[in-house]
Amino acid sequence: MSTGLKSALGSGARVTKKVRAVVDSVIDEQSFVELGAFMGGANELGEYRGEGIYCGLATIDGRDVAVLAVNPEVFSGGISRKGAEKAAGLVRRACDAGLPLVSFIDSAGARVLEGVDALDGYDAILSAYCKAYGRVPVITAVTGKCYGMLTYLSGFSDLFIAVEKAGISTAAPLVISGEKGKDCSKAKVHYSTSGAVTNLVKDVSELRGLITDALARLCDGVGGTDDDPNRVCDDLKTSSGVRAVISSAFDAGSALELRGGIAREAVTAFASLDGITVACVGVEGKLTAKGAAKIADFLNTADNAGIPVVNLVACTGTVADAAEETGELIRNVGDLVYTYDNLDVAKITLVCGKTSGAGYTIFASRSACDYVIAWEKAAISPMESKAAAYMLYGKQIAKAKNAAAAERKFAKVYADDNSAMEAAEKGYVDMVIVPQHTRQYLIASLRAMIKG
Repeated sequence: MSTGLKSALGSGARVTKKVRAVVDSVIDEQSFVELGAFMGGANELGEYRGEGIYCGLATIDGRDVAVLAVNPEVFSGGISRKGAEKAAGLVRRACDAGLPLVSFIDSAGARVLEGVDALDGYDAILSAYCKAYGRVPVITAVTGKCYGMLTYLSGFSDLFIAVEKAGISTAAPLVISGEKGKDCSKAKVHYSTSGAVTNLVKDVSELRGLITDALARLCDGVGGTDDDPNRVCDDLKTSSGVRAVISSAFDAGSALELRGGIAREAVTAFASLDGITVACVGVEGKLTAKGAAKIADFLNTADNAGIPVVNLVACTGTVADAAEETGELIRNVGDLVYTYDNLDVAKITLVCGKTSGAGYTIFASRSACDYVIAWEKAAISPMESKAAAYMLYGKQIAKAKNAAAAERKFAKVYADDNSAMEAAEKGYVDMVIVPQHTRQYLIASLRAMIKG
């Protein structure tokens, strides 16, 4: 063994101090069993220990997990071929043992001195994560830099968390900022604009609580709750929005929202009903391309974990916008329809407002769900009442002395002809209820569906 490598091995505690602090802040005390600790190598810049990958087995809140962390103190977290092999091996071990995979990323990218070897290393890591996604829960947290192809882990992580000060970029941030005229690498941008980040935390100290909570949702189908399953939701009215429904009808304090920074018309959150974990999808107003992609990603996570889906729908179709229409809207909505049609979990829908067009077809139709509940004042129609009034009664409205009053009158006629009760009489809705009984009926239908 060379003197240089001996020196590197001897200073291992210093070299891994930062990454150990991050890992130790999340895992249970003294639970970490390191793997491949003495794996080492050398290049023109020197010799090093551990290949810049700190990994092993541990517990989080008593739950066995596989842990992988990129060490920023070894060549700025640069990914080498050997390090990639070490990382991929840990991911395969997690899959074989059925362990959740929790990763911490702080990397400046590939070790460019290795040339194509480093690129092949990226492939080894990405391929391993692709195979893990859907087999075990995959949670990835960016705790510092995430530059280069590790950003693509967002596409096959159930949660892709970032601390607020993290940097996330597929290329050097200076290159991208020069191209776009602004810094696009900030974690906040990828939470509120691109949607790559599912959850944003202030700093590393908040990671343990979020990861523990997420693992409980992904791994435990049923938990405990002190919330009365027969509780009446007195605060719910016919005008209540989907976020109010989640707050009122689901177990108190149980909601954990993902990708809350983008597409606010769509809510994707884990929650529970009488202790049963569900994937809650709420849609209010017009669905956008980003909203469709956001929901599809969430449904994949729910399906992977075998979590039933509860839709809360007050959706009047997709946006009518030239930029969206010529952008990703058609493809993303098509992907969403495909995702719903191929789910292997129970799907329940509550129509809690005006729902029309694609809003009904995607989220509340018979092929989209197993059981449909509707509030008594909800409406289900081919198009919005106002637009339908002009299409069906345009001449009468034009001739009326008070066009606005005529419009309201004919819109109401159309809405009454397309009420939730009308849909129930035709067999498209299973139960019509008052808003105050939402919790009881959601719990009852959920228990019936998951037992069936």
